[in-house]
Amino acid sequence: MIDIEPQTSGGKVLWHFTMSLDGFVAVPNHTTDGMTRMSSRPGLIDAYIETTGAVLGGRDGRDIDNDARPYGGDWKGPILVLTHHPEDATPADDVTFLNCEACPC
Repeated sequence: MIDIEPQTSGGKVLWHFTMSLDGFVAVPNHTTDGMTRMSSRPGLIDAYIETTGAVLGGRDGRDIDNDARPYGGDWKGPILVLTHHPEDATPADDVTFLNCEACPC
């Protein structure tokens, strides 16, 4: 990632996730343990924390640990959670549950 400066215009999306070498994206039980402060490049995690405007996640991970915040809680900001059933989601500060009933996910 070269361009980590905060942007003033809309529309920039950074696709970021953790994957093991054998292709697993989620850790057991869909926890957010993969979004820690580990990086081989000094300053990269701090750059993510400073420049991320919102996080998009899934309902399974949110249900496992309702209080989880990315990067060990260092990142503060809105979390958008895709779900087929937002009506029975546990509310949390800065978390918006988006109804994706019509989507093929």
